Amino acid sequence: MNSEVDTLFAQAYKLQYEGQLPQAISLYEQILAQSPKHTETLHFLGLTYAQLGDMENAILYFLQARKINPNDVGILNNLANAYKKAGQLDEAIKYYQQAIEIKPEYAQAHNNLAATYALLNNYQKALHHYVIAVNTEPDFSAAHFNLGLLLLKNQQLSAAKTQFNNVIALNPQHREAQFYLGILHLEDNLLSEAEQAFHKVLEQDHEHVQSLINLGVIALKREQNQLAVDYFTKALALDNEDIDARNNLAATFMHHDRFENALMHYDVLLKKEPDNLEYLYNSGVAQMALGHLNEATLLFDQILTLQSDHTPSLNNLAAIYLKMDMRETAREYLERALVINPDDVVSRHMLNAITGATSVNTTEKYAQNLFNNYALYYDQHMQGELHYKIPHHIGRLIHQLQLLQTNHSLDLGCGTGLTGIVLREISKHLTGVDIAEKMIARAKEKNIYDLLVCSELIDFLRKDKNDYDLAVAADVLPYFGNLDDIFNSINQHLKQEGYFIFTTEISTTTPWKLESSARFSHQPEYIESLINKYQFHLIKQEKIPGRTQNKQVLEVMLYCIKKSASCFVSNRT
Repeated sequence: MNSEVDTLFAQAYKLQYEGQLPQAISLYEQILAQSPKHTETLHFLGLTYAQLGDMENAILYFLQARKINPNDVGILNNLANAYKKAGQLDEAIKYYQQAIEIKPEYAQAHNNLAATYALLNNYQKALHHYVIAVNTEPDFSAAHFNLGLLLLKNQQLSAAKTQFNNVIALNPQHREAQFYLGILHLEDNLLSEAEQAFHKVLEQDHEHVQSLINLGVIALKREQNQLAVDYFTKALALDNEDIDARNNLAATFMHHDRFENALMHYDVLLKKEPDNLEYLYNSGVAQMALGHLNEATLLFDQILTLQSDHTPSLNNLAAIYLKMDMRETAREYLERALVINPDDVVSRHMLNAITGATSVNTTEKYAQNLFNNYALYYDQHMQGELHYKIPHHIGRLIHQLQLLQTNHSLDLGCGTGLTGIVLREISKHLTGVDIAEKMIARAKEKNIYDLLVCSELIDFLRKDKNDYDLAVAADVLPYFGNLDDIFNSINQHLKQEGYFIFTTEISTTTPWKLESSARFSHQPEYIESLINKYQFHLIKQEKIPGRTQNKQVLEVMLYCIKKSASCFVSNRT
């Protein structure tokens, strides 16, 4: 009898291995007809049903096998796997834990239990069991990989990189680990290492679209714009229906001001999904950037027919009508936006500018949004169309002061680094601060600053522990109303004999005023009161041509003040 059972079992196992699952089940059932308590057959019959996706029968046979042999950790582990696939995670956890109680060094059960906790977003327990799995069985590459994914998901990037490197050491052909290593290298801006990892993925899979896309990102970081487009285009060519590839290509074109190209791809995307708000909105932004205000208006209106409370579209329509000098219509859209979201500080700020409200102050979010959207073409627009000259005048003033070198300079609202270029020449250490992360990214590319910080300015000054010989705020104070906090903070951070150089737009009526440009102007008498309040000394005050606004030169006031116990004669021009 045993010999016959063994023969049937060997035949059934072979059929199961070859994927002939119904035939294998038939033979396993023949064995059970002869030997109902044959544990191995019950176990493998459960496995066969699990392979078929029939978790109900899989669990049934695993439970029968466990009843006969309750201490078989393999049965317990597979029973738990079946419960996990059936979505009964509490039962799965119970049987993984039973297997571990019997065999504490059972790495497979620890790995599976960790994966279950990960599904439940229980990071600490998942981490605990993955660590046991890899420590118990150091060459368990799947556990290293799963631990890497868990760490990556929880932003433990350095630790995740270690685990993916462990996987590659154990299995150099592990494509997914290579891919995630590439992602992490890219996150660390290790472009050559990232590029190498993605190319290794492509050696195994020439059609790995995500690797091609990330190679495009690397090209963008190297300012190899056409190469980036080539990678994204190749990714799309591999699958012309791949929405993500086309969307990424469109977004890349938009990011580099190639709005016509972006629109070509959004047109294709909109044919497939005509009511997709993202595609409609990006198309509207592109048309708006191209100056096609009627086309942009139609797109934003279409969005509002689909989602009447889409505040970004309301805000853009308001901006369009402001550009067309239709202030009342712009006002209506802003008021609609504020009904939907009364706390929308950007809409409130624009509305205040239209209505001439006088009791308003700084709007941090407005400046952040403005300059994040402005970062890519800021230099060209400021230096070209707006004829921005403030950095030139600051450089001239520094030369007049015979300020040949500073130990530590601070560029507040540094933007892309236009003023930083001037300050770099005299600064041993130069810190730049800006509220807009995209501005900081552009400044970083220029390698001007020793330290760049993305922060709201007053918040930075409250937290910063450094003292400075020179602080500069070029074209920054127009984004603040009340300047008391800024002067107080600057006073605390300037060394004795330290300079603060800044500009303001000029109000002739009130201490500060929100202009129709949505920027604040400041009265010289108000600035003088702050200089006196915080015991600065005025070194220089003069009107200079700051930039062009509405095709006319906008004069601004350039100030230089000094923190000193000595008295200086003020110089006003």
